[in-house]
Amino acid sequence: MLLVILGVAWTAVLLPPYLRRRNETADSITSFQTHLSTLRRAGPGRMAPMARPFPSTIPRPTVAAPMASPTARAAARRRRRTVLVTLAGAAAFTLLIAVAFGGRIWVAQAVLDAILVGYAYLLVQLRKAAAERAVKVRYLPTGPAIAEPTPAFALRRVAR
Repeated sequence: MLLVILGVAWTAVLLPPYLRRRNETADSITSFQTHLSTLRRAGPGRMAPMARPFPSTIPRPTVAAPMASPTARAAARRRRRTVLVTLAGAAAFTLLIAVAFGGRIWVAQAVLDAILVGYAYLLVQLRKAAAERAVKVRYLPTGPAIAEPTPAFALRRVAR
């Protein structure tokens, strides 16, 4: 019964756009303009055509920030702990329900257990990657690439 309801819902969502697209009898120019306007909306911002010079449209590699701020790391740690506790609570609750009622609830219990184990595994992998990064990665000091010589040093070099 649940699968029938899901099938009807997906049909109601997917069928109208399919029929609308199929009934459109547009020529190639209209189709091209439609695709172009879609690309323009998906761009980095609304702008007139060719308003930006060509070289700036080439993606440039970005340098990651050396470390997140301590408050951001603490907030991420709290979020992860909240998700883990929520998953563990839901798994315990479905275990109690499954023991009390049995039946198909055991499937939900197994799925929730799998999600909990998978999340815990991802947390362990994340912690291992952070520990490895702390050991291996050394960030370059920020500042000018070439130090400016002092004027006295520059004058002595010229006088020789």
